[in-house]
Amino acid sequence: MKKILVFSNMDQIGDGIIKLPFLHKIKNRFPEHHFIWVTHAGNSVFNSSIKNIANQYIDEIYEKVPLASFIFRRVSSEYNLNNKFDIILDTQKAVLRSLALKRLNSNIFISSSLNWMLSDKKPKINKAKESNYYLNDLFLMLDLISHNENDKKFELKFPSNLEKKINGIFDKNLQYFGFAPGSATKERIWDIDNFINVAKHFEKLNYVPTFFLGPLEKNLKEKILNNLPNAIFPEDLITEFSGPEVVMACSKNLFCSLANDSGTSHMLSVGSKSLVKIVGPTGKKFTIKKNNFYIINSNMFGGNNVNLINSDYVIDFIEKKLRIP
Repeated sequence: MKKILVFSNMDQIGDGIIKLPFLHKIKNRFPEHHFIWVTHAGNSVFNSSIKNIANQYIDEIYEKVPLASFIFRRVSSEYNLNNKFDIILDTQKAVLRSLALKRLNSNIFISSSLNWMLSDKKPKINKAKESNYYLNDLFLMLDLISHNENDKKFELKFPSNLEKKINGIFDKNLQYFGFAPGSATKERIWDIDNFINVAKHFEKLNYVPTFFLGPLEKNLKEKILNNLPNAIFPEDLITEFSGPEVVMACSKNLFCSLANDSGTSHMLSVGSKSLVKIVGPTGKKFTIKKNNFYIINSNMFGGNNVNLINSDYVIDFIEKKLRIP
């Protein structure tokens, strides 16, 4: 059996979602290979919150794999990594971990660690430097061993039961506007009153306000409903699947989404026709979506506080970018 091993230090929800097109390309280019995903520092969202999506691509997952780079020790004492791998892709850059992976038996080892010194194949220098999008670094590694001009378009498939429930929530004759007012990082949270102001404005233009609240934002629901009694909360209506899977499956029904810099913004980027992201000093400017993806940065308003951004500006910005009359 042909095997391909991909090593990641850890997979948090945002990073995991962004990597989905990478998983798609691997499985598309190596359909006959047994695809093993390995993490070092923690559990993988591919084996938990977005398992129903990731298992379309990944055949096996090893989590929290300790690695030893020293020759006199086994690379891993808990997992059997002694079998030969056709391909190993090292997607992180910690040198000691890369050295440990290099010790495994493989036909091709690809790693950008130590400026590609450990890698069996290396990109041209100018090509390696021109990458300015997170996923491009991963695609570059993959292109070193397989270039396929006929890559199938990346399109997520959700469980049929989930799709059926989503179709029962969204009316194809209506337009929906998504809002994700939360973040695990307090400094990234735009005040809920701002989200409500934007939602009220677009509700008057016949867009149904659709809110996605994580565990830390459940207390906001009452306030939202007091101001927007017609707002819907899809995650409360579907409990058989994880919150991230519900958000991602819903996103294709959204005309536009407005979100803080958070894991939920990555989920919404999967399918939303447009995504507008409120970003402060700690903001990351990458997501799964590259087209119709817009950033509103607090630096434009003279400071690091995201709440320097006023809701009227956001409304005007969205109307102009999306050409809403």
